Amino acid sequence: MLGDHFWPAMYPGIVVGLLLGLTGGNVVSAVLGAAGGLLGAMALFFVFAWLDLGDTILLLAGLIGGAVLGAFLLMRAGKRIRQVFTGPAH
Repeated sequence: MLGDHFWPAMYPGIVVGLLLGLTGGNVVSAVLGAAGGLLGAMALFFVFAWLDLGDTILLLAGLIGGAVLGAFLLMRAGKRIRQVFTGPAH
């Protein structure tokens, strides 16, 4: 089992999410990307712990994939919320 590896396993999620968020060009996108990356990495961490696939390269690949998906989804949700309040961009 993964035991005390939870927080060290979240670092790829934060870093990948932050890097994807920086492509949005503003601080809000960077924060949302980092938060989404963290949430996506957490979700995949628990899936891999449930499947008992800890400490493998599959865990790292899953964490990165979850971080990318989580960052993308949270940044997209943030963009939609911003459009509700400001109207669509031209």
